[in-house]
This record gives sequence, structure tokens and C-alpha cells, in this order.
Amino acid sequence: MTATSKDPKAKPAALGIRAHSGWAAAILLAGPSAAPQILERRRITLCDPATEGSKQPFHHAEPMRFPDADRFIANCTESSGRYAREAVTQFIAVAKTHRCKLDACGILTASGRALPDLGSILASHALIHAAEGEFYRDAMAHACEHENIAVSRVKEREIERWIASRVGEKTLKSALAAMGQQLGPPWTADEKHATMIAWLVLDSAGG
Repeated sequence: MTATSKDPKAKPAALGIRAHSGWAAAILLAGPSAAPQILERRRITLCDPATEGSKQPFHHAEPMRFPDADRFIANCTESSGRYAREAVTQFIAVAKTHRCKLDACGILTASGRALPDLGSILASHALIHAAEGEFYRDAMAHACEHENIAVSRVKEREIERWIASRVGEKTLKSALAAMGQQLGPPWTADEKHATMIAWLVLDSAGG
């Protein structure tokens, strides 16, 4: 069962992602967007703990000969993609149990600038840091796209302003507080940010 399956009575759902090195905070939110509900919160593992250096693959690859670095990054890309696809499949299943259809995902980004080729990345410490961030965002984006889930990327520093402009600042703050009470601790900044990006894409999709 994929996100392309149609249920005329299914409510819209959206996934929000805030990624870190080797993992991501994820929130599954269901509509209507005027009063969304969290269906699931999860910390997603996105690197293989059995592979040395996989948590920060570009840092680990930096001192390698380029062919070895290229091979290592490719292997990490494959394993992280697998973890991401498994997580997305699970979220689709959770949405289905609530008679919801997961068809949108929001991913928080940093600068959003395009990265150069691998050789150029490994030659720059600043680009290595940028690449680490994009690596896991890309893994989640590709996993969603594999299931025909539309992906939107929004700069993290802009997300609160964007969603407050759509639903109102007071509504945003009260809703986040109520969601935190409903879920119970921990109600972290990662989860709040993931909720805001999920809410934004749910609202944008007309949920």
C-alpha cells in the first residue's frame, strides 16, 4: 500500500521533518489544518550504526583517497535511503490506520543552497558541514518522492513566521502548547519545529 492509494473518505495528513546527523525528528499531522492533530511522533534513525563514520559521512570521507571516499558516500547514501524508506512506509501505515492519506512532507533546511560535486565538498570544511545537513534531508525527501508524497523545503529560520502568518501567532502558540500537553514530555524544539513545517504543508495543500 502506498500513498497513491485513494480513499475518498481519507483525511489529509502531512509529515514534518527536522533532520540532524544520523537521525531526524518526525511528526505526522492530520487535518483539517484549522485544528490539526498529531498522529505520531518519532525519532528516525538514518544511519547504519554498524558502519564506522556513517553518522557524519563527509567528515569521515575527508581524509580518504577520492575513489574510496566516493564509494563510502555511495554506500552511506544507500543505507540511509533504506532507513528513510522504511520510516516513510511506517508513517503511511500509521496514517492509513487513522483513515488518513499521507501525501505531503515538509523538510526544514538551513541555507537551501545547492552543493557542488563531491570533490569540491571534501576540499572545503564549510561545505562538508553543509553537505552533512543536506545528506539526511535528501534521504527523507527521496524516500517520500518514492511514494509519490509531495516534498516542500522551508528554511528553518523562516518556518515560525510562515506558519504564524497562515494560522495566526496566538493560534500557533496555543495549539503547540495543547499538542505538547496531549503528547506528554519530552516536547522538544525539534518536535515543535517538525510540527510547524507539517502544519504549513498541510495548510498549503488545503487540508
